[in-house]
Amino acid sequence: MNRLLYKLGLGVLVFGSCIQVAYAEPKGWTNLSEVIDLVVTSNGGVNIKLSPVLSGCTSQSGYGGAYASIYPSHPGIELMQSNLLSAMMSGKKVKLYLSDDKCTVVEMRVTSGQT
Repeated sequence: MNRLLYKLGLGVLVFGSCIQVAYAEPKGWTNLSEVIDLVVTSNGGVNIKLSPVLSGCTSQSGYGGAYASIYPSHPGIELMQSNLLSAMMSGKKVKLYLSDDKCTVVEMRVTSGQT
């Protein structure tokens, strides 16, 4: 029984080390990330899922802790959505500036380098 528990624990440890997570910070730039999902919400906002995955966010429309949000009131939402879609389709990396612990996006960068 102890050997089985040991193997199970070792498997969980190895599997868990393969998962990439970029924990949400109260404010600031995310890590250089890939856009893996975009959701246009019913209120006209946009939710973004990155890799490495964010956690601890409070996304609009209940999409969960892995999604950052651009709210419909943001003056640059259309430009940001366009740039995010471009980055997603071309494989370019992005950095999002989160203004609070809910992961509200206020600025973004699209880059081909390590910036």
